[in-house]
Amino acid sequence: MADEVSFNVDPSRTPIYFVDSYVITSDNHAVTVNMAQAVIGGEQRNIVARFAMTAEQAKEFLGSLNDHLEKFER
Repeated sequence: MADEVSFNVDPSRTPIYFVDSYVITSDNHAVTVNMAQAVIGGEQRNIVARFAMTAEQAKEFLGSLNDHLEKFER
């Protein structure tokens, strides 16, 4: 999909977060991923980003991520 579309990123409005944990939930309509950061001094996590997609989109994303990681690890 990324090959077919042009993406624009405004760094002042689209920060990059380092996350150390995640929670994945789903229902009949969507898969939701909550990305979290640890809070210093405790077991608490703060959700800093969330995204949702259909199951088909999640499978495509997982395949793309796997392909990327395989290339990166070479």
